[in-house]
Amino acid sequence: MAEIRSNQKQNKPLREVSIEGCPEIGRGAHGIVYRLAPDMLVKVYNPGIPIESIRKERELARWAFVKGVPTAIPFDIVRVGEQYGTVFELLDAISSSDYIAESEDNLEDFISRSVELMKEVHSVEAEPGELPDMKQQTIGWLEKVRGLLPEGKFKKLQQIVNDVPDRHTILHADFHLRNIMIAKDGLMLIDMDTLCTGDPIFELSTVYVSYRQFPSIDPMAAAMLGIDVKTANHICDRTMELYLGESGTQRENTRVRPNHRLYGQAPRSSRYRDVHQ
Repeated sequence: MAEIRSNQKQNKPLREVSIEGCPEIGRGAHGIVYRLAPDMLVKVYNPGIPIESIRKERELARWAFVKGVPTAIPFDIVRVGEQYGTVFELLDAISSSDYIAESEDNLEDFISRSVELMKEVHSVEAEPGELPDMKQQTIGWLEKVRGLLPEGKFKKLQQIVNDVPDRHTILHADFHLRNIMIAKDGLMLIDMDTLCTGDPIFELSTVYVSYRQFPSIDPMAAAMLGIDVKTANHICDRTMELYLGESGTQRENTRVRPNHRLYGQAPRSSRYRDVHQ
C-alpha cells in the first residue's frame, strides 16, 4: 500500500516554477542554482537529465545529511520550462563568489573554512558499495581516452591510478566555490550528484582541475566560478597548503599533478568545453 502511494505521489504533475529575474548563485556539473526567494533556492538541471537521476540525487543529499555532511536537502521536484528542478530551503545564505568579492579578508576566510569543510566531509566513511567508487570511475575514464595517448603514457597513468589506496572515504568530487554556500550556520555543499568514495587525493585532483588546469586552458573557466585566474590559482595553492600542511604539500603535489593530467584528458574536460561552448 505504501509503495502504491509512493508511485502515485511520483506521478503527480509537477508544479511550474519561473526563474525569470532570479540571480544565479551556483553552477555545478549538471545544473545551475538560482535564488527563488530570500530563503529558497532552485537547482535547474541541464536539458536531458532524467527525473530518475534527480530523485537519486535528492536521496544522496538526504543520505549525506544523515551521515553528517553539511548539505541542503531538496524538498520538491519542479518543472522550470522544459527542464526539471529541485527546490530547497537555505536561510540567510549567499554564494561563495559574492562573499569573496566583498573583501580580500573574506577570500582567506573562505579558503580556510572550505578546507575545514572538506576535512569534515572526508572524516565520514561509507560502507563498501554504498556509493560509486572514484578510483573505478577514474579507471573507466582512462580507458575511454586510451586511443588518444601513447601506450607508454597510458600505462604510466594506469599505474598511478592503480597505486592509489582503496578507501571508503566520502568525497564530494566537484568541490569548488560554486558548489559551496555560505549559510548562517556555516558552509554547506550543494550539487550532491557527484558524491562518491575514495582516497582524498582524488578530491584534491579535482580541486586542481577546477582552479588551475581549466583556467590555464581558458580564463573563462575562472569567470564561470565568479573569480579571475589569479584568484583561482591562489585558492588552489592555499587549499593544498592548508589541507596537506606545509611539509606535505610538495610531496603530495607529485601525486596530485599526474592525476590532474588524467582528469584533463577524461570526460571532465569535454564537459567543461560543452558548457563553455
